Amino acid sequence: MYGFRISIDRPVEWQFPKQENTFVRHWETDGIRLSQWSLSKFEKDKLWLEDEKCFLAVEGVLFNRDEIANQWQQTDVSAWRGSFACVRIDKRTREVQVYNDQIGSHMLFWCQTGQGIYLSSDLFELAHVCGISSMNPTFMERILDMGYGSDSTTMATGIRRLGAGQVLTVRNGQAEVTQYYRFDNRPLHRNEKEALARTNELFRQAVKRVLDKNEEYGLRHFYPLSGGLDSRMVQTVARQLTKQPITNFTYSQTNHYDHLLPEKIAAFLGNEWRFLPLDGGDYLTQVDEITRSTQGLVNYNAPSEIYYCSTQFDWRGVGMVLTGVNGDNIFSVETDSTHEIERLYSLSFAGNGLGSPLVLQQYTETYSPFCDVDVLDYVLRIPLKKRWNYRFYDQWILRYYPEAAQWDHKGEQIGHRRIVLPVMGRNIPLKDLATRTAFYILKRLHIYNGYRMEEGVSMNPYDTWARNNPVLRRAIDSYYKENKHLLAPYPSIQEKAKTIMREGRVYDQCAVLTILSAIRQLQETGNERS
Repeated sequence: MYGFRISIDRPVEWQFPKQENTFVRHWETDGIRLSQWSLSKFEKDKLWLEDEKCFLAVEGVLFNRDEIANQWQQTDVSAWRGSFACVRIDKRTREVQVYNDQIGSHMLFWCQTGQGIYLSSDLFELAHVCGISSMNPTFMERILDMGYGSDSTTMATGIRRLGAGQVLTVRNGQAEVTQYYRFDNRPLHRNEKEALARTNELFRQAVKRVLDKNEEYGLRHFYPLSGGLDSRMVQTVARQLTKQPITNFTYSQTNHYDHLLPEKIAAFLGNEWRFLPLDGGDYLTQVDEITRSTQGLVNYNAPSEIYYCSTQFDWRGVGMVLTGVNGDNIFSVETDSTHEIERLYSLSFAGNGLGSPLVLQQYTETYSPFCDVDVLDYVLRIPLKKRWNYRFYDQWILRYYPEAAQWDHKGEQIGHRRIVLPVMGRNIPLKDLATRTAFYILKRLHIYNGYRMEEGVSMNPYDTWARNNPVLRRAIDSYYKENKHLLAPYPSIQEKAKTIMREGRVYDQCAVLTILSAIRQLQETGNERS
């Protein structure tokens, strides 16, 4: 993974693969050694500044770069905007501060041993440096149950991830993590007309930040477009704000609405459109590659589509990727106000919201205007009852972008939503409640055939593919058979994995493979280093 490598007290020679379009730079002082391995994109934003008192290094993209560069010693990181991680070192006191941005966009893993404190943007590499080979059973359980970890822990015992709005401070040989920025959803903006206008202003500002950054560097606009509402709105606004060409790409089962609708939207916007069919699911066989790119933080199944898609495109000359990540979780809510912020941090910033951005960071930076700090700060303070079940979202669209409402969303006309009930943290349409309840009971009794529900419905019908594609079925079964012995030190995980592989759906079986892949890669790379 691109990013930082830091050793404090015991110097480490970090390993950097030789790759095109990347650069490595180093800085060292009095027992502190820092390296940065980065893509050769947005280089002016990757500040590397020093005076007699302080040193600063930045990874990522800064939308207010010039302001930061002019006052880098004093600027409060909470006022920074962009997708970034940064390191500040006080040369006089040897105090080191490592910041992740307000939503935790970048990978920063750290560990303290008896010999020193170490940080790396690559989890597996850090585990080897620190001599860690044991896996975290609690984290593995979460991968099996939810598909993601939801907090700062990782697959490797003793290694933690620096999360959203957090800073790691190392002082006098001790490391401490604190929260320098946290979002708040206490109701504030109650006038609906004003809230809609201000939200629209901030959203357009967020989209323009990315467009301007790409055009500053002369990079192409290359953005995903699905059948969902979030990417539709991002692309609608982007098309209004730039005269430069935009290319949209879509990946889905052929002839699914996630294939057919984006084609119509792209044509309406006047964008070039590229489609990558996922039929058959052969891309699910790339277990190790995907697990490596996501650091084992999520079920490899979740980002497998974007991983396959990304390997088929030429990313040279492509700028920041505008995504719609997190839109439904902000503009529409499925939880109560007490748990909204908790869910935002555990699900969106530390959970399954990590998958696709982590894959794309191998090629460029990504950004979702729904995750823009100014948008989040404002919209989260709009009373939850106004955002419930797409009410606020739909009003925003109908008031400012009525052309985007010509297509349905989830089979519903925008502005005319079905009655929903909150059930176990999800909004379930009233008319579907009986059916969903029956499927849930059947699944718990292990007599639920998942493919019956997904055929013709899912853009990625994994179980149907596995039934009809012997290559995929063989690959999943073979990977488990060849590596299941790795679970022997973890008997409870081993038993659960057996049950899932015998009775579970493909998505859950992929979670088992994710764990096996993480263990395997730790062991293989450890052997190589030794």
